[in-house]
Amino acid sequence: METFDLGIAWDNEIDNEFVNDLNDYALKGGIRPYLIHIYNFYASLKDITENKISFRFLLNRTSDDDPVFRGLPDFLKRKGITFINHPDKAKESRDKFKMHLKFNSHDISVPKTALLNPEDDRKSLELKIKYVSKPFVLRPADGYGEEAILDAQSLDDVIKLKEQHGDIKYIAQEKILHKSLENKPAWFRVFYCCGKVIPCWWHPKTHVYDILTMKQVYALGLYDMWYTARKISQVCKLNFFSTEVVIKDDEKFLVASLNDQPYMRRKSKFNDGVPDEIVDKVIQNIVSFIREKVK
Repeated sequence: METFDLGIAWDNEIDNEFVNDLNDYALKGGIRPYLIHIYNFYASLKDITENKISFRFLLNRTSDDDPVFRGLPDFLKRKGITFINHPDKAKESRDKFKMHLKFNSHDISVPKTALLNPEDDRKSLELKIKYVSKPFVLRPADGYGEEAILDAQSLDDVIKLKEQHGDIKYIAQEKILHKSLENKPAWFRVFYCCGKVIPCWWHPKTHVYDILTMKQVYALGLYDMWYTARKISQVCKLNFFSTEVVIKDDEKFLVASLNDQPYMRRKSKFNDGVPDEIVDKVIQNIVSFIREKVK
């Protein structure tokens, strides 16, 4: 059997550059990577099944929505392969309401959130909306949250989203009134990668990232983000994720989201991309983590 240090599985072309850069950096660092994509998926599956190849670690960047790759994480899990993000923990992290409950129980502050069940009657829904207050954010309870109404005003918005996505679970979440710092929203995207914390500015409307300097961290009193990110990692048991950390107008830190597959397109090529030096740090951290584990 041929054993590779790091398997990388991905199904979305927006990850092509990140995967190729990770692959190149791993090779330069003496780590043996193996790429699994649509072009070699079935050949790789055959070789894994026949115990011709295996991986010490697997970085999974595939989606449950992809009919080809959907079963890959569970298949590799049964093969005893170690994941950078275990698929069971990754799946759990996409249940927004469950993670909010977990964070609350571990004293991690989150926005007021209510779970809207398919069986809820109109009165129940109205009471839950009243609890989070209007306007509110409305999105499916499971997944990455791309389909959301960011300025929902009433039960009509719930009905509108249900018409689009069906009778699934949704969450209604308080709309965060954030503080401003240095003429920017006090809203941050914090990356946690294999023990390292990398925060940056993130604009909630434009989704534009900017470098957060250490000088700004100390001048603005933002060092709690390191503690928060590490505490989140202990709760969610993921080695690689991003989270939104927001400072409310009452100075309170809130954790607004969790993503087990952080966006990794480069800012040098996409306006809403992650600063190149942060992408490079993530790649370096992953390779350093693998190198340490396979010594």
